[in-house]
Amino acid sequence: MTDRYRPMAARYIEIKNSIRDDILSNRYRVGEKIPSERELSQLYGVTRVTLQKSMHLLEQEGLIERIHGKGMFVTRPLANDLYELNNGTGDSVLGFSREFSQVKVSSRLIRHQLLLPGPAIARQLEMQAEREVHFIRRVRLIDNTPVLVEDSWINAAVVATIPDEVLNGGSLYEYIETCTGKKIKFYNSVIEGDLFSGEMANLLDIAPGMPMLKVSGVTKLEDGTAFNYSIGYNRADKFKIKNS
Repeated sequence: MTDRYRPMAARYIEIKNSIRDDILSNRYRVGEKIPSERELSQLYGVTRVTLQKSMHLLEQEGLIERIHGKGMFVTRPLANDLYELNNGTGDSVLGFSREFSQVKVSSRLIRHQLLLPGPAIARQLEMQAEREVHFIRRVRLIDNTPVLVEDSWINAAVVATIPDEVLNGGSLYEYIETCTGKKIKFYNSVIEGDLFSGEMANLLDIAPGMPMLKVSGVTKLEDGTAFNYSIGYNRADKFKIKNS
Protein backbone atom coordinates (compact mmCIF):
# COMPACT_ATOMS: atom_id res chain seq x y z
CA MET A 1 0.00 0.00 0.00
CA THR A 2 1.49 3.38 -1.00
CA ASP A 3 1.46 6.55 1.06
CA ARG A 4 -1.36 8.12 -0.99
CA TYR A 5 -3.77 5.74 0.78
CA ARG A 6 -2.41 6.36 4.30
CA PRO A 7 -2.38 9.30 6.68
CA MET A 8 0.96 11.04 5.97
CA ALA A 9 2.07 11.54 9.58
CA ALA A 10 1.36 7.95 10.64
CA ARG A 11 3.27 6.51 7.70
CA TYR A 12 6.50 8.51 8.01
CA ILE A 13 6.67 7.82 11.75
CA GLU A 14 6.08 4.13 11.04
CA ILE A 15 8.99 4.13 8.57
CA LYS A 16 11.22 6.04 10.99
CA ASN A 17 10.55 3.46 13.71
CA SER A 18 11.25 0.60 11.31
CA ILE A 19 14.64 2.01 10.28
CA ARG A 20 15.42 2.88 13.91
CA ASP A 21 14.80 -0.76 14.90
CA ASP A 22 17.10 -1.90 12.08
CA ILE A 23 19.86 0.37 13.43
CA LEU A 24 19.49 -0.66 17.08
CA SER A 25 19.41 -4.36 16.11
CA ASN A 26 22.64 -3.89 14.07
CA ARG A 27 21.06 -4.70 10.74
CA TYR A 28 22.58 -1.35 9.81
CA ARG A 29 25.77 -1.14 11.83
CA VAL A 30 27.42 1.95 13.24
CA GLY A 31 29.56 3.52 10.51
CA GLU A 32 27.76 1.84 7.64
CA LYS A 33 26.09 3.65 4.78
CA ILE A 34 22.38 2.92 4.63
CA PRO A 35 20.36 2.65 1.39
CA SER A 36 19.64 5.87 -0.48
CA GLU A 37 16.38 7.78 -0.17
CA ARG A 38 15.37 6.50 -3.61
CA GLU A 39 16.00 2.87 -2.58
CA LEU A 40 14.23 3.28 0.75
CA SER A 41 11.22 5.00 -0.82
CA GLN A 42 10.89 2.07 -3.22
CA LEU A 43 11.36 -0.42 -0.40
CA TYR A 44 8.60 1.13 1.71
CA GLY A 45 6.38 2.08 -1.23
CA VAL A 46 6.27 5.79 -0.44
CA THR A 47 7.24 9.06 -2.12
CA ARG A 48 10.61 10.71 -1.53
CA VAL A 49 8.84 13.48 0.39
CA THR A 50 7.46 11.01 2.94
CA LEU A 51 10.78 9.20 3.23
CA GLN A 52 12.66 12.48 3.79
CA LYS A 53 10.41 13.25 6.77
CA SER A 54 11.37 9.90 8.30
CA MET A 55 15.09 10.50 7.75
CA HIS A 56 14.85 13.97 9.24
CA LEU A 57 13.50 12.46 12.48
CA LEU A 58 16.34 9.91 12.56
CA GLU A 59 18.86 12.74 12.15
CA GLN A 60 17.23 14.60 15.05
CA GLU A 61 17.59 11.50 17.23
CA GLY A 62 21.28 11.28 16.37
CA LEU A 63 21.02 7.86 14.72
CA ILE A 64 22.10 8.88 11.22
CA GLU A 65 24.29 11.54 9.66
CA ARG A 66 23.92 12.90 6.14
CA ILE A 67 27.28 13.53 4.42
CA HIS A 68 26.97 15.67 1.30
CA GLY A 69 27.82 13.78 -1.86
CA LYS A 70 28.22 10.44 -0.04
CA GLY A 71 24.89 9.52 1.51
CA MET A 72 23.50 8.69 4.94
CA PHE A 73 25.51 6.86 7.59
CA VAL A 74 24.64 5.30 10.94
CA THR A 75 26.24 7.33 13.72
CA ARG A 76 25.49 6.29 17.29
CA PRO A 77 22.74 5.06 19.61
CA LEU A 78 20.71 7.48 21.66
CA ALA A 79 22.52 9.36 24.45
CA ASN A 80 20.57 7.42 27.08
CA ASP A 81 22.40 4.28 25.96
CA LEU A 82 25.82 5.72 26.87
CA TYR A 83 27.73 4.18 29.77
CA GLU A 84 29.94 6.21 32.06
CA LEU A 85 33.55 5.10 32.52
CA ASN A 86 35.47 5.88 35.73
CA ASN A 87 32.24 6.40 37.62
CA GLY A 88 33.43 4.85 40.89
CA THR A 89 32.80 6.95 43.97
CA GLY A 90 33.99 4.55 46.68
CA ASP A 91 37.38 4.12 48.32
CA SER A 92 38.72 1.55 45.87
CA VAL A 93 39.07 0.93 42.13
CA LEU A 94 36.28 -1.43 41.11
CA GLY A 95 37.32 -2.64 37.68
CA PHE A 96 34.98 -3.06 34.72
CA SER A 97 32.88 -5.99 35.97
CA ARG A 98 32.06 -4.44 39.33
CA GLU A 99 31.69 -0.88 38.02
CA PHE A 100 28.90 -1.99 35.68
CA SER A 101 27.21 -4.45 38.02
CA GLN A 102 23.76 -3.06 37.11
CA VAL A 103 23.99 -4.60 33.63
CA LYS A 104 25.12 -7.97 32.28
CA VAL A 105 28.90 -7.83 31.86
CA SER A 106 30.78 -10.64 30.15
CA SER A 107 34.21 -11.18 28.61
CA ARG A 108 35.71 -13.04 25.69
CA LEU A 109 39.36 -13.97 26.24
CA ILE A 110 41.44 -13.45 23.11
CA ARG A 111 44.95 -13.97 24.46
CA HIS A 112 46.70 -14.72 27.77
CA GLN A 113 50.40 -15.46 28.04
CA LEU A 114 53.47 -14.75 30.14
CA LEU A 115 56.05 -12.58 28.40
CA LEU A 116 58.73 -9.97 28.99
CA PRO A 117 57.20 -6.50 29.09
CA GLY A 118 59.80 -4.43 27.26
CA PRO A 119 61.20 -1.14 28.60
CA ALA A 120 58.11 1.03 28.08
CA ILE A 121 55.67 -1.29 29.88
CA ALA A 122 58.25 -2.09 32.60
CA ARG A 123 58.65 1.64 33.26
CA GLN A 124 54.89 2.05 33.67
CA LEU A 125 54.82 -0.88 36.13
CA GLU A 126 57.96 0.29 38.00
CA MET A 127 59.57 -3.12 37.47
CA GLN A 128 62.58 -4.65 35.76
CA ALA A 129 62.14 -5.43 32.07
CA GLU A 130 63.64 -8.90 32.68
CA ARG A 131 60.70 -9.93 34.87
CA GLU A 132 57.58 -11.49 33.37
CA VAL A 133 54.11 -10.05 33.05
CA HIS A 134 50.76 -11.55 32.16
CA PHE A 135 49.65 -10.12 28.82
CA ILE A 136 45.87 -10.34 28.54
CA ARG A 137 43.61 -9.24 25.70
CA ARG A 138 39.87 -9.44 26.26
CA VAL A 139 36.75 -8.21 24.51
CA ARG A 140 34.33 -6.84 27.10
CA LEU A 141 30.59 -7.03 26.47
CA ILE A 142 27.60 -5.28 28.03
CA ASP A 143 24.29 -7.09 27.59
CA ASN A 144 26.02 -9.30 24.97
CA THR A 145 27.16 -6.31 22.88
CA PRO A 146 30.95 -5.96 22.41
CA VAL A 147 31.88 -2.49 23.68
CA LEU A 148 35.65 -2.45 24.17
CA VAL A 149 38.92 -4.29 23.70
CA GLU A 150 41.10 -4.33 26.80
CA ASP A 151 44.85 -5.03 26.85
CA SER A 152 46.46 -5.57 30.25
CA TRP A 153 50.03 -6.16 31.39
CA ILE A 154 50.01 -7.49 34.97
CA ASN A 155 53.20 -7.93 37.00
CA ALA A 156 53.58 -11.68 37.58
CA ALA A 157 55.61 -11.00 40.72
CA VAL A 158 52.48 -9.43 42.25
CA VAL A 159 49.93 -11.89 40.83
CA ALA A 160 51.61 -15.20 40.00
CA THR A 161 48.72 -17.05 38.39
CA ILE A 162 45.50 -15.88 36.75
CA PRO A 163 43.06 -18.65 35.76
CA ASP A 164 41.44 -18.24 32.35
CA GLU A 165 38.04 -18.88 33.90
CA VAL A 166 38.45 -15.65 35.90
CA LEU A 167 39.26 -13.75 32.70
CA ASN A 168 36.29 -15.23 30.87
CA GLY A 169 33.66 -15.09 33.55
CA GLY A 170 34.71 -13.39 36.77
CA SER A 171 36.03 -10.12 38.15
CA LEU A 172 39.79 -9.92 37.66
CA TYR A 173 40.19 -7.14 40.23
CA GLU A 174 38.19 -9.03 42.83
CA TYR A 175 40.45 -12.05 42.22
CA ILE A 176 43.59 -9.89 42.62
CA GLU A 177 42.33 -8.37 45.88
CA THR A 178 41.71 -11.89 47.18
CA CYS A 179 45.18 -13.10 46.11
CA THR A 180 47.10 -10.13 47.49
CA GLY A 181 44.93 -9.41 50.51
CA LYS A 182 45.04 -5.71 49.57
CA LYS A 183 42.54 -3.28 48.11
CA ILE A 184 43.07 -1.86 44.64
CA LYS A 185 43.23 1.80 45.50
CA PHE A 186 44.78 4.01 42.82
CA TYR A 187 44.30 4.50 39.07
CA ASN A 188 45.86 7.19 36.91
CA SER A 189 44.73 7.38 33.30
CA VAL A 190 45.29 9.19 30.03
CA ILE A 191 42.33 9.62 27.67
CA GLU A 192 42.83 10.10 23.93
CA GLY A 193 40.63 10.20 20.88
CA ASP A 194 41.42 7.76 18.07
CA LEU A 195 39.84 5.66 15.32
CA PHE A 196 39.40 1.89 15.30
CA SER A 197 41.78 -0.10 13.10
CA GLY A 198 40.51 -3.05 11.09
CA GLU A 199 41.82 -5.55 13.66
CA MET A 200 40.14 -3.88 16.62
CA ALA A 201 36.94 -3.20 14.68
CA ASN A 202 36.66 -6.87 13.73
CA LEU A 203 36.87 -7.87 17.39
CA LEU A 204 33.98 -5.53 18.21
CA ASP A 205 31.94 -6.26 15.08
CA ILE A 206 31.92 -2.61 14.00
CA ALA A 207 33.13 -0.73 10.93
CA PRO A 208 36.83 0.30 10.77
CA GLY A 209 37.40 4.01 11.29
CA MET A 210 34.73 4.42 13.95
CA PRO A 211 35.63 6.84 16.79
CA MET A 212 37.37 5.43 19.85
CA LEU A 213 38.03 6.55 23.41
CA LYS A 214 41.49 5.17 24.14
CA VAL A 215 42.10 5.02 27.88
CA SER A 216 45.52 3.95 29.16
CA GLY A 217 46.53 3.85 32.79
CA VAL A 218 48.37 2.31 35.71
CA THR A 219 46.53 0.67 38.60
CA LYS A 220 48.08 0.30 42.06
CA LEU A 221 47.36 -1.55 45.28
CA GLU A 222 46.70 0.38 48.49
CA ASP A 223 50.40 0.11 49.44
CA GLY A 224 51.36 1.89 46.21
CA THR A 225 52.49 -1.22 44.30
CA ALA A 226 51.87 -0.80 40.57
CA PHE A 227 50.55 -4.10 39.25
CA ASN A 228 48.58 -3.38 36.05
CA TYR A 229 49.17 -1.24 33.00
CA SER A 230 46.15 -1.35 30.71
CA ILE A 231 44.86 0.15 27.48
CA GLY A 232 41.13 0.16 26.84
CA TYR A 233 39.94 0.67 23.27
CA ASN A 234 36.41 1.87 23.99
CA ARG A 235 33.60 2.45 21.51
CA ALA A 236 32.92 6.19 21.60
CA ASP A 237 29.28 5.53 20.69
CA LYS A 238 28.86 3.54 23.91
CA PHE A 239 30.83 5.46 26.55
CA LYS A 240 31.38 8.84 28.07
CA ILE A 241 34.20 9.55 30.54
CA LYS A 242 34.03 10.73 34.12
CA ASN A 243 37.25 11.47 35.99
CA SER A 244 37.21 11.37 39.76
